Amino acid sequence: MKGKARCPHCKESVIVEVPDGATGEQIVTCPNCGMKFRVDVNEKYSWEEEAPIIHPAMHIKPKSTKPVIAGILLIIIFISGIAMSGVLLLSFDNLNKVSIPSEFKGKVVDESGKALEGIQIEVAGHPELNTTTDEKGYFIIKNITSGKQELHLTGEGYKSLNAEIFVLPWNITIYSEKFVMKEGNGEIEQKSLIIKLFEFGPLLSSIIIVLSVGALIGGILAITRKYFVIAMTGAVIGIIAGFFTLIGIVLGLAALILLLISKDEFESKPKEVKY
Repeated sequence: MKGKARCPHCKESVIVEVPDGATGEQIVTCPNCGMKFRVDVNEKYSWEEEAPIIHPAMHIKPKSTKPVIAGILLIIIFISGIAMSGVLLLSFDNLNKVSIPSEFKGKVVDESGKALEGIQIEVAGHPELNTTTDEKGYFIIKNITSGKQELHLTGEGYKSLNAEIFVLPWNITIYSEKFVMKEGNGEIEQKSLIIKLFEFGPLLSSIIIVLSVGALIGGILAITRKYFVIAMTGAVIGIIAGFFTLIGIVLGLAALILLLISKDEFESKPKEVKY
C-alpha cells in the first residue's frame, strides 16, 4: 500500500510504498532523492491501496541554458579582469624595454570637443615620424617604437601641446587617445590615459581583482542556479569590472539580462512539492 510522507532529507512531500498490511515503523525510500527514512504506518497517513505515484520530477519546470550562459560570460569577465590586472602589475620599466615598431592612434579636439583638422603631430626626437589630423581629427603614426614617447602637437591659433604617451607593442590599440588643444600662445602638457594607468597601476590592479572575483562568484552561482540575488549582484559587479576590460561591459549586460529572464530557475532553498 502507498501513502504520502515528508522526506527528512530533501524536505519534499512524496508518496512512498510499504508492504500491504504492514503496521508500526517501516523503512521506505524517497522517490525524489533516493534516501531511506522511517515512517510509522499507525500514524494518520493517507494510506491507500491504489494511490497513484507522481514523481516529483514531473513538477519541476524544464531548465534552460540561460543561467549557464550567463555564468560563463561572468567567468570570462573574471579571466579578462585578472589578465588586465596582471598587465597593470607588470613593471612599467620592463614594458618600456620592449622596443619594437608599432603604431599609435589618436584624436585631436578643441576645448569644446570639436574635432580639429590639420593639426601637426611630431614624435619628439624623431622628426621623420610626423603626420596631420584628418577632417575628423584622427591621426595615426606608423613605425613608432613601442614604449614611452613624447608627441609635439601644433596648430595655428592654438598653444603647442607636449603629450607624454605610451605606445603598446604589436600595433595594439586599447584606447584611441584624445588630445585637447587650447587657443592662445605658449605650451601646455598632457599625459595619455595609459601613462596615468601605470602611475596608479597597483591600486587599479587591486580594484580589478576584487571586482573580478565578485563576477566569478556570480558566475558560479548562476551556473549552479543558486541564490539569485547574489548572482545578480555578481553580474552588476561584472559590468563595473568590465570598464577595465575590452568586452566586459557587453558581457556583463548580457549576463544580467539572461539572469533576469531566467529568475524562476533559481532556488535559494528546497520547495515543497504539492500534489
